[in-house]
Amino acid sequence: MYAKEIYVFTPKGELKSLPKYASALDFAFSIHTDVGLKCRGAKVNGKLVPLSHILKSGDQIEVITSNTNKPNSRWLDFVITARAKTKIRAALKDDEKLVAEEGKAVLMRKLRHLKITFNDKVVNELVAYFKLRTSFDLFYKFGNGAIDNTQLKAFVSQRNGAIVSYLKSKLSRNKAPKEIPEVAEEATKYDAIVFGKDEETLDYKLSKCCNPIAGDKVFGFVTINDGIKVHKKNCPNAISLQSNYAYRILFAKWIDSTKQDFKAILHISGIDNQGIVNNVTRIISSNMGVYINSINIAGDEGFFDGKISIRVKNSHQLNKLIKKIQKVEGVKKVERVNSL
Repeated sequence: MYAKEIYVFTPKGELKSLPKYASALDFAFSIHTDVGLKCRGAKVNGKLVPLSHILKSGDQIEVITSNTNKPNSRWLDFVITARAKTKIRAALKDDEKLVAEEGKAVLMRKLRHLKITFNDKVVNELVAYFKLRTSFDLFYKFGNGAIDNTQLKAFVSQRNGAIVSYLKSKLSRNKAPKEIPEVAEEATKYDAIVFGKDEETLDYKLSKCCNPIAGDKVFGFVTINDGIKVHKKNCPNAISLQSNYAYRILFAKWIDSTKQDFKAILHISGIDNQGIVNNVTRIISSNMGVYINSINIAGDEGFFDGKISIRVKNSHQLNKLIKKIQKVEGVKKVERVNSL
């Protein structure tokens, strides 16, 4: 029993029992839920320590709280007590609901401004376009700003283009299709498919109705239960899919993955504000065509420093991303480096 527990003290000398390897944040939640949720820091034996600090038997802990402080998902990485985990998850879920409710109102307002009726069909189109799982995810991303006006206008443009294509296909359905001359291409090692104008790499399956092979002209179709299916452009089902489900069609093409993108490493540092890492990664994730390979960021006494490995298409895209990260509150320095 003694090997599995530690005994620590409050500033008034009250004895508390916690599991071995419990953090200062676990201690805060053992005092009271409100104390844990508003915990900003802690002093152990009179010395300021981070919330993740591992406690030892005999330590005296003073919890520092703030009414403006809120829990974040990183807390779940270093609490070990069931009470702390349950309370943090509940608080995060409540915050997500509030953000999603606000996001729904924002989306309704923006669609009204763009002369588009807000209804289930449009919401489902948006969910498919942004490759999300549920309408809740969609509203949440609008609420936290992960989807901006530019991306929404791109959806509207694509949607309007799909409607025009549908009308054209109805008018020309009875006409014999003209043969489009193939342009001779340099030999290429086609080994992957990318989707959308930003050439994203997504999971997909090759359709069995037309069995496309590397180098064929293809398009993607977002199915309800089976992810993205890839069809040849001259697939027997192509006209039906593009006419009846234009909003679920994705531009697609075969590429040589060895020539697709480039690795870049960013060194980033600044003041460790609440949720700053989440803010930085959200900006990277919301930039189409940019992928995160790894993140190694650590905080120490109010400051953070670390490196992020990403994949980009060119230096212009990288410089644009760096400028966006520099605007995040608390970020003081962002620079490209040669190694992790």
